[in-house]
Amino acid sequence: MKILSIRFRKTKKVYPFVIKDEEKYKIGDTVIVETIRGAQIGTVIHKKEISEENEDNNDIKIREISRKLTEEEIESLIELDKKADEAYFKCKKIIKRVLPKMNLVIGEYTFNEEKLIFYFTASDRLDFRELVREVNKEFNRRVEFYQIKPNDEGKILNVFGKYGKEIYW
Repeated sequence: MKILSIRFRKTKKVYPFVIKDEEKYKIGDTVIVETIRGAQIGTVIHKKEISEENEDNNDIKIREISRKLTEEEIESLIELDKKADEAYFKCKKIIKRVLPKMNLVIGEYTFNEEKLIFYFTASDRLDFRELVREVNKEFNRRVEFYQIKPNDEGKILNVFGKYGKEIYW
């Protein structure tokens, strides 16, 4: 079984995905994959092959890659990022008013723009039902919030400190 490691664009998380035709993909290709959160975009960073013996022992379901993005779709990602940035700043204003304890880290649209996903950090548990209502009214689409660890915030934001070392706080 052929496996590709895919790094997602915004969160920088890496997950394995199965491929059938290895020749179609090379390291550095931009691909679209179906995840629990919807159609996500990532970059191929590693290829490997797993023997059939290892496949039987592995109970984890590994999803397949949907397809490679075309050049036009890759160029349209710039516009998608602009929309996500605008949504981030709108949501940041709402959060400041409704739930100031939340630290919004980043926002992203799924590839088909059906869903808007925000990642945040917080020191305590938060009740953000009112926030979700306000944000859904503002964006007129499904909005999801995911809490991340503080050290993931450093990875996502590409924070570097003294001597170029990455900072994880």
